[in-house]
Amino acid sequence: MKKISILIFCAVCIVTIEPARADEGETIFKSQGCVSCHKKESTSKVNPSLTEIATAYQSKEEQLIKYLQGEAEAIVRPEKANLMRRQIEKTKKLSDADRKALAGYLLRQQ
Repeated sequence: MKKISILIFCAVCIVTIEPARADEGETIFKSQGCVSCHKKESTSKVNPSLTEIATAYQSKEEQLIKYLQGEAEAIVRPEKANLMRRQIEKTKKLSDADRKALAGYLLRQQ
């Protein structure tokens, strides 16, 4: 009985924590100014949409996190990556947890 109670408690914690991380990622996205260039569906010759980013990095969360750390090349429009330099300097300063939350938010935008 005690084991069942512990399992139920853990399941409830996981279910309630996940939405908080999604909200956290969105908050970081907005506070870092990403929203000014990257929109859900809107794309331009320079700025990929959130959907385009999420599709390109599908099943590549670690690669996206490394990109946000400044340790990997862009896979979405690499020829325009220089335009993101200042922004990557900002994301490099985020905590690991915040970068992970940001990446999680980006990946859920398909």
